[in-house]
Amino acid sequence: MINGIVILNGIYDIVCSLSILGIVDSTFLSTIHLKLFNIPTDDVCKRYLAYWIFTYGMIRVTNSSNLVPYSYYIEAIFFANEILNGTVHLFSTLFVVVTSIFIGIWYHIEELNDT
Repeated sequence: MINGIVILNGIYDIVCSLSILGIVDSTFLSTIHLKLFNIPTDDVCKRYLAYWIFTYGMIRVTNSSNLVPYSYYIEAIFFANEILNGTVHLFSTLFVVVTSIFIGIWYHIEELNDT
């Protein structure tokens, strides 16, 4: 089950990143990640964020068991850092942090059960 969630999340991340870059036309998807921030984001910041989202989306879609949980832990660490720096909205970003840690741990547990 976790593999399906990870792949769907990866597809979602890729589509959101392509939307931020203007390749996919969706105002809703292009703003989901950007609305986490409570500071102005210029075009370069938006593009770098989109590339980062695309990168971990690809890791998740390819479902490489060695990298998937760490992609979630890295996402959690960096968004937690943004919380500590006050650059993001607390509760929505805290949701991302907690969910990312949960999925990473769940993935590890499933991997242990499969061996």
